[in-house]
Amino acid sequence: MNFELFVSAAISIFVMSDPFGNIPIFLSLTGGMNRPQRRRVITKASIAATVIIFIFAVVGQPAMNLLGISLNALSIAGGMLLLLIALDMLMSTGLHAKRTESTENTTHEDEEADSIAITPMATPLIVGPGVMAATVVFMNRAAGLMDQALVLSAVLIAMLGSWIVMVNSDLLYAILHRDGTRVLTKVMGIILAAIATEMMISGLLNAFPALAG
Repeated sequence: MNFELFVSAAISIFVMSDPFGNIPIFLSLTGGMNRPQRRRVITKASIAATVIIFIFAVVGQPAMNLLGISLNALSIAGGMLLLLIALDMLMSTGLHAKRTESTENTTHEDEEADSIAITPMATPLIVGPGVMAATVVFMNRAAGLMDQALVLSAVLIAMLGSWIVMVNSDLLYAILHRDGTRVLTKVMGIILAAIATEMMISGLLNAFPALAG
């Protein structure tokens, strides 16, 4: 069993779900709800996000085979996408800023609570393109059923960790405030950038063995 794959998958998916950075957004979306209502909506969003990842893990490989996409190509492209997300987290501009701005302008009064749990909370806030691409890459790195089970277990742990953070978002935000959540987001961005770089290097070396010397 490849426990290094398990750890890498769990950290990557947790970081990309960006629960700390999403705290102000989730509080805005659930601002008029009491704690039990907020907990129910966040729980439903986490369950929906986990189901989406699992479905993508199952159909990702067949879809790649159908489209003729190699694992090395996906690893390089996925690494580039993760690096862009990491840089966006570090710079606090671009995709993350646009996503935050558009989400914060939407109040929960305009949507049903169940609808908010699916969109935008489950996707694209928790599960975005980066999480989907990374899931396929990690599943393809799995050598057998045991490793695939480890990746799916890593998904569950990452989503559980994200759920714990989001359920306690009001408490955490009161402790950390906006500056604290920004610091945590930047730290997670550095970790994600390192993982993305390793993913691209691995894909390039496998696609072009001559680069290894």
